[in-house]
Amino acid sequence: MCRVIGITHFDWSKHRTIIERFCQLARTGVVMAEDPPGHLDGWGLAFYREGRLVVHKSGASILDERERLFTLLDGAPTAPALILHLRKSAWSGTSSTRHAHPFFLGNNVFFHNGVVYDYQQLLAQITPPGPPDDARDTEVFFHHVLSRPGEDLGAQFLASVATIRQQHHFSALNCLFSDGAKLYAYRDFAREPDYYSLFKAAAGDSCFISSEVLDAGMRWELMAKEEFLAIELGETV
Repeated sequence: MCRVIGITHFDWSKHRTIIERFCQLARTGVVMAEDPPGHLDGWGLAFYREGRLVVHKSGASILDERERLFTLLDGAPTAPALILHLRKSAWSGTSSTRHAHPFFLGNNVFFHNGVVYDYQQLLAQITPPGPPDDARDTEVFFHHVLSRPGEDLGAQFLASVATIRQQHHFSALNCLFSDGAKLYAYRDFAREPDYYSLFKAAAGDSCFISSEVLDAGMRWELMAKEEFLAIELGETV
């Protein structure tokens, strides 16, 4: 469970306010009806620099490490795509850097909001070596995606989603992910649609995908259930 934002044509000088507002969701973001407030169980940042993926993760709250994040962005003020994630753990004992999102392999990076409850059943369909033994649902989901036939990450993802939807039990499959050429977004849920939201917007030459509306001056549109976006890093929605 989490809050997540993705931005194409990221420019720290233009998007600082959006990032600051997003970080506040660690304290004020929407939670499910039975849950206490807060998305405080870690954070993760991913962006591309000269075509190569850069990832920073922490098991601490972004509220305690805001300056660390801002220092990282001071050092990488522009990027073709940036994704930032605030974690609310669904699994006890996993509030750690190891289990913070994103998960990544090569130039592929993957963020997920939701729970695949029976994720262990996906392991048999994953190409060895697969994820570590302590992997939870999102990391297993990611490896399941990469184990689908073909070389198109979007098509591999949709094949994995089809299997999970047909054969497994989940709360939501909201995802942001990238291969460095495209930013992908997907929204699907089996419960709590108000929590498992994803909104899309555009401003200037940037696209925004966010769990919550962050700027009332922008036109945000709620993604439909099962809506899938593949945004070329260079296009707007």
